[in-house]
Amino acid sequence: MKSLVSVIIPIYNTEEYLHRCIESIREQTYTKLEIILVDDGSTDGSGKICDDYMVKDDRIHVIHQSNQGIIAAKKAAVRECHGAYVMFVDSDDWIEKELLEAMLDRLLETNCSLVCSNVFIEENGETIENRNGIPCGVYETDKICRDLFYYKDTKQYGVLPYSVAKLFTREMLQEVMNNIGSDIRYSEDKAIVFGLVFQNIKVCFMDAVYYHYCIRTNSVSHVENPDFLVELTAFYKYTKKLFEVHRESVFLLRQLGRWLLDEAKFTVNYRLGLNENGKSLYEVSYELDPSVFQRNETNVILYGAGFVGMDYHKKLDECMKLCLCGWVDKNFKKYRENGLDVQPVEYIRNREYDYILVAVKKENLYKEIKEELKGMGVVEDKIIWGRPLRVLLN
Repeated sequence: MKSLVSVIIPIYNTEEYLHRCIESIREQTYTKLEIILVDDGSTDGSGKICDDYMVKDDRIHVIHQSNQGIIAAKKAAVRECHGAYVMFVDSDDWIEKELLEAMLDRLLETNCSLVCSNVFIEENGETIENRNGIPCGVYETDKICRDLFYYKDTKQYGVLPYSVAKLFTREMLQEVMNNIGSDIRYSEDKAIVFGLVFQNIKVCFMDAVYYHYCIRTNSVSHVENPDFLVELTAFYKYTKKLFEVHRESVFLLRQLGRWLLDEAKFTVNYRLGLNENGKSLYEVSYELDPSVFQRNETNVILYGAGFVGMDYHKKLDECMKLCLCGWVDKNFKKYRENGLDVQPVEYIRNREYDYILVAVKKENLYKEIKEELKGMGVVEDKIIWGRPLRVLLN
């Protein structure tokens, strides 16, 4: 007999995206659903859209409430849901039709309490795959607790800190939600996820990607908020209390401290309205992931002298295991005028090197450069690129 799955959508002023979101859930190949729409005091047409869908599909239930925040909206739905399993979907996102069936199959096959999948990030017309740091497989969280926040103590999340793209058992989720106060208005996703995974549970990480996580510049998490520091403190207090009782408390609290430092920079730059004309008060450099190199001591030619290239250049200069043996760019003359020792791309023909590191932000541009370098006779295996990381990207 099939199990009932509850899909919860908290909604606040997203009428432009809501039809796409709801339709993607109605079209799931797994059909034994209850779909709970929580209209959290929307002032646009979102509430009416919810009511229209409730008439159209008897699997849909609607909760209307005054605006209380996303945690309160999720709590209201979790209290009323009946499914053995629960999944959240943000109202401006959408999911592919196989998602729910694939996740439920994995949960039942592995007898896990939680299944986590990867996501597609949709931003400015570009789609980027964002994966859990922990490889696909089945784990007891108590054995991988050091990797759940930052994977292998890097800046990559071990488990993506979204409450979406995950399938929960209802009883476990209800217990965690009861312990989260409605004052958690920032990083509420992390509050839910960490509340779950820092218990000793069995969790499955899937390799598949079916969830489309859409980033809007005018979303709640991207607008000025003078109370942001208060909200950040509320999340910090909740997480600190959670980590303090864990057997790896010292290690986890240090990771929490690193995260807070990064968020403080993000706050000053983007959330308090202190910057002028969009110019950051605190400049954050692009980070180079040394794991893209396969040898301990490597001769590297850096391709690119833009913002990413300049940040990488500093990192390469500081890295004892890497030897920078050249810096090239098509616009080398412009950079030379600014005092940078940048050579034309043809410079690589007369140099010995282990790798050419392409320092650009977008993967499609890297692919174009790679084809050009191959056309110059560069061996493909010597052309490398890693997606540049910036701490303040949220």
